[in-house]
Amino acid sequence: MRRFIILLLLLPAVSLAAEIQAGFPSQAIWASKSAAVEGETLVISAVVYNGNAAPLKGTLVFSADGARIGAREFELPEGKSQIHSIEWKPRAGEYRLAAAIEGTSAPLSQRETSSIVISVAEPPPPSAMQKTAQALYQATQATGGLASSSLPAVRRIAASVFEAIEPARKAGVERLENYLEGARASSGSGAAGSSAPDAAGFASSGGEGEVAGKGGNLASNAAQTAAAAALFVMDSLYLFYPLLALLVLGTLYFLARRIRRPG
Repeated sequence: MRRFIILLLLLPAVSLAAEIQAGFPSQAIWASKSAAVEGETLVISAVVYNGNAAPLKGTLVFSADGARIGAREFELPEGKSQIHSIEWKPRAGEYRLAAAIEGTSAPLSQRETSSIVISVAEPPPPSAMQKTAQALYQATQATGGLASSSLPAVRRIAASVFEAIEPARKAGVERLENYLEGARASSGSGAAGSSAPDAAGFASSGGEGEVAGKGGNLASNAAQTAAAAALFVMDSLYLFYPLLALLVLGTLYFLARRIRRPG
């Protein structure tokens, strides 16, 4: 008799529990990546279920650190479950993602999911090819659009240009370095032997020799200065390719003006 009375008292609680079997199961939210890079598009998904005897209708709201990042309307028949997703492109940082059901008065066993944590890293630095493409694009815009093109097309052209020119640039840097090293070595040895006296104890160079020597030194110094400047430009990707692009586009601009105004 006592057991029968306890069973009668438990019936309302059991029926109430059966009515609120709707909401989120455990581990109801996930991301396409737990570790991403800034600029990537992530897919955030959540599963909703309805164990009630009536349809469930509402809005599934996704949030990152409490801020709304997307929402999906849903209508769920009784005894069914659905997966809903949004796309999200976050900036670098760490985020806590969660989902919640809004816009319904139906009883829910869990109105909000537990949060998950994802990390978004800083984007990697641009490659040399990307820098070249950007420099070409900016230089193209600066010339008034004479050789204008869309950025994807410029990138394809820049890739071909980079593959063709980069080996020559590296070879030029190596030759300039070897030339400057040889010039420094020869100038040092020349300075050590330039004041050697002759058999009579006087300097062997006369007036004409001094003039010729000074002229040769000036030419050598000018050549070394030009080589050092060229090495400085060619050794830097940030300088070489933008200057090369400006040179090419400047030549095209000059030729275009000559064609438009012959003579």
